[in-house]
Formats: sequence, C-alpha cells, structure tokens
Amino acid sequence: MGIQDWGAIGEVVGAIAVIVTLIYLAKQVKHSSEVAKVASYHQGIGQIVQSAMEPDFSTLRAKMERGEPLSPAEQIRSNTLTSAFIYGHEILLHLYRQRQVDERLWENIIANNMEYLTSEMMLPELRARPGPLLLRCGINL
Repeated sequence: MGIQDWGAIGEVVGAIAVIVTLIYLAKQVKHSSEVAKVASYHQGIGQIVQSAMEPDFSTLRAKMERGEPLSPAEQIRSNTLTSAFIYGHEILLHLYRQRQVDERLWENIIANNMEYLTSEMMLPELRARPGPLLLRCGINL
C-alpha cells in the first residue's frame, strides 16, 4: 500500500469521525433542551407553590376577601406574593404555548388555581399586568 492509499483511508476515517461527532453533539443538544424544559417547568411550579405556601399568603388573602384594609407593609408583602404566584403561571403559560407543557396538565393547573387567580388579592396585580395569562385563563376584568 502506498502513501496515497493510506491518505484515502485516513480521509474516510476522518469523515466517519466527523459524522459520529455530529450525531453525538445533536443528541447532547437535544438532551440539554429537555433538561432546560424540565428546569423551567419546575421553576414555574416552584414559584406558585412557594408563594402559596407562605403563611402570609392565606392571611392576607382572607383579610382582603373580608374587605379589611392592609397596612403598607402588608400591601407590599401581598404584592410580592401575588407577583410570584402570577409569575409562576406566566412561566407555565409560556411553556404551554411552546408545546412543552401538556394541555391537560395546563388546564388542570389553571382549574386548580382559578379560585386564587380571581381572588381580591390577585385581581389588582392582574389588572396592572394584563397579558396572555388573562386571556388564556378566561379572566374577565
């Protein structure tokens, strides 16, 4: 075998190595994309759960439903918790619109949280930031 034959074999081996590398990289990118979707989903659910589990959330919501005025500190706390709760839903809505959250799961999340989303605590924040979440949930302001 001459040097040209060895060169031709080297080119074939190099081309195969490039193809194998591209296949590997494509699988890694797909995997990274799936991991990012799951992380975003968990961030959205985490925002909702974390804000709703705060002891102040229920206390402030009940106070507002009774029509009792909030102190300035309570108003700030209410706005913070409300914003976090709504933001979690906005994350999930974005994922749903990108077809990264199943429709039945999205509908279940909204159905389970509609009581909160339409509460006296949430409505002022929703009015201040109208957008696709309102339309998708069918909330009339």
